[in-house]
Amino acid sequence: MNWDHIENNWDDFKGKIKQNWTEISDQQLEMVAGKRDRFARVIQRTYHIGPSEAELQLSDWQNSQINIDGHFYARSPLLHKHF
Repeated sequence: MNWDHIENNWDDFKGKIKQNWTEISDQQLEMVAGKRDRFARVIQRTYHIGPSEAELQLSDWQNSQINIDGHFYARSPLLHKHF
């Protein structure tokens, strides 16, 4: 999914983000305001990881979001299996 879509619908995605990154506060999400680079830095600081790991986590999460009939759902874990 395109990050512009996530940024433009930030309030809709904050709950999904909190499910994935449980240590990130509401205040941090408000500060991020949908900006991907800011969010990557928040992930780095909150979880004490480097930029490449934060980017990998963020990219994986972003790619797992799908849009069905205007509603967003996390992709089923079964779709991530590699055969």
